[in-house]
Amino acid sequence: MNTINTKLVRLNLHLRPDHLDRLTALARALAKKKCRDTRLAEAIELALTAGLSWEDDDLLDLARSDREEPRWLALGPIVRRPSARSILEAGRQQQ
Repeated sequence: MNTINTKLVRLNLHLRPDHLDRLTALARALAKKKCRDTRLAEAIELALTAGLSWEDDDLLDLARSDREEPRWLALGPIVRRPSARSILEAGRQQQ
């Protein structure tokens, strides 16, 4: 069995309150299923695994316009560091 040492990446996230509530409920259900405490990140990973199994075009069909959801524009500029990109690219290459 091949095991890959994967590192976790810390993110600062902005989430809608209703999404946070849903993820918290999912984390509680996951904790009950696993009979141990679970982090919210485990629920996020589970939701991302499910959502990212869709084709990109199907996911993009769910996107709303900036006029419908202006809250994302209100957050200000996006800063992406090259180191974060290289981490993501390395993860893709391992798959």
